[in-house]
Amino acid sequence: MGVQHSSWFGPADAPLLAHIHVPDDGRSRGAVVLCPPLGKEHLDTYRGMKALAEQLADRGLTSVRFDYSGAGDSSGDQDSPDAVAAWQRSVVAATALARACEAAHITVVGLRAGALLAATALPGCGPVDAVVLWDPLLSGRSALREQRALYRVTQGTDDPADPRISIIGGALSPDAAHALSTLRIDASVFTGIRTMLATRPAARDTPALSALADALVCDELPLVDHEAFTAPAALYADIPFGGIREIADWIAGGSPTDTHEVVLSLRHRAAVATTTDGSPVYESVESLGPNALFAVRTHAVESAGSDDHRPTVLFFGTAYEHRIGPSRLWVELARSLAAHGVSSVRFDRTGVGDTGTVDAGRPASLYSEVSDRDAIDAATALGTEPGDLIVTGLCSGAWYSSYVALRLRTRAVVLVNMILWSTHRRKSLREQLRPPVPAAPGGGDREPGPASVPLRARIKPFAQKHLPYPAWRLLGRLGVTQVPEVILEALRRAGVDVTVVLSAQDYASFRYQRGDEGLRRVERRGFTGRIRAGVTGDHGAYQRDGREFLRAEITAAVLSSFGRTDPVREPVAEPGVS
Repeated sequence: MGVQHSSWFGPADAPLLAHIHVPDDGRSRGAVVLCPPLGKEHLDTYRGMKALAEQLADRGLTSVRFDYSGAGDSSGDQDSPDAVAAWQRSVVAATALARACEAAHITVVGLRAGALLAATALPGCGPVDAVVLWDPLLSGRSALREQRALYRVTQGTDDPADPRISIIGGALSPDAAHALSTLRIDASVFTGIRTMLATRPAARDTPALSALADALVCDELPLVDHEAFTAPAALYADIPFGGIREIADWIAGGSPTDTHEVVLSLRHRAAVATTTDGSPVYESVESLGPNALFAVRTHAVESAGSDDHRPTVLFFGTAYEHRIGPSRLWVELARSLAAHGVSSVRFDRTGVGDTGTVDAGRPASLYSEVSDRDAIDAATALGTEPGDLIVTGLCSGAWYSSYVALRLRTRAVVLVNMILWSTHRRKSLREQLRPPVPAAPGGGDREPGPASVPLRARIKPFAQKHLPYPAWRLLGRLGVTQVPEVILEALRRAGVDVTVVLSAQDYASFRYQRGDEGLRRVERRGFTGRIRAGVTGDHGAYQRDGREFLRAEITAAVLSSFGRTDPVREPVAEPGVS
């Protein structure tokens, strides 16, 4: 599987984050640059791209995975007018990083929109020996049309006064959307370059892709069941290990047999943003706990190299999304909070993102003893006193925030779009590997069809409506149903300050679970927490206006808990972005 090194690279005023996979012996036959997709496809395919990097290391090749400017953990503003050009510069910089590892043979791999960006950036990358177009999007116009249609169908429309273009997993400025629409793959840029075209059979038969294949002198690879990887109908994307092995074999087959020693110059800390008064916001790559959980720490502006005994927020990931949070929300919140003197850490639990190798036989379990351990290990490894710590997350991340808050008695917890209100999890939930999810991104949990509904689920609406509240609460304590009072009362007893932030969709669920009745009961016992409900928004925080509501409420809750309600500095402005 090789050895993974993480480092910032690129310009000092606009650093990008890369993960460099090196063969175990430190010697390499060449380097491969892996260009990821955009938006939600970036989240869904993240672990698959890591699997390819590990396969390449097994074959004696170094690879560079990276985040584009304004995406993932890299610096930059996701809705910058210059976003598309910045993405292309990111490809060029990643290729330069691969070449700096003393690689004489360079391969570039682009997945979906990554193939489009790689192809249009290729003329600026210097000599490239091989290219893999992996399930490519051939034009930015069709990609943008597809993404906008998906957003409208699943999320509806946004505030018309805001000109940004929403896609699942992000937002584009009008200028960036126009720039993206002008991009298209030109077969002539691959002249003299060994090329593979890996496509789904249905896509291969379209006129545009057939024309590209005819124009290219290339090898072709048919992709089987690829939709479950790039557009999964479940939270857990199916990684196409067979196709990944074939791509890795093709790359290795055309690489030199001679090896060279890999040379690395790593930067574990970088200034990723600046405040309006010019103060830098630094981030560093870290490893937490005995199981080496991958983490990124955002340092408070006032800290001088150490965050000990400073206000700290620990962000928990959502389901199988890695540490950046829904639509990069955790990254942007972390950098904004740093301007107010609050440090933060976002991390990947085992089997997610960059923690652990990608194992074909063991998909990551959402609720498990391993995840329980990771949650506690991450919190205790921070070096932060519980009285200086706030924990927060969305959905399953919210449940793990409550789990840590109850056990460590943290200063505060911010529960975002919480749906699991039980302190006791039934065995069936703990063993669940691939939780049921909506058919479309961001739609929240849907009820299954009548034929698949278990008896307990069919009885539940009757019980919710007709059971006396004490009996309903007892079912919640047993984990049979979800009753908000159960966790709210437990947190009250533990002395943890509580803020619950809910989208319109999740607030409706809160009320359906008789949350209002439970809230009145705990308030009579002295509960002083806050329930903040939006008038819009989806469960997964893909809907843009709903996400802005979450951003504002989480920020207010954190600053209020630390007594920093005054705007010490305005929200951060990313360096190098106009």
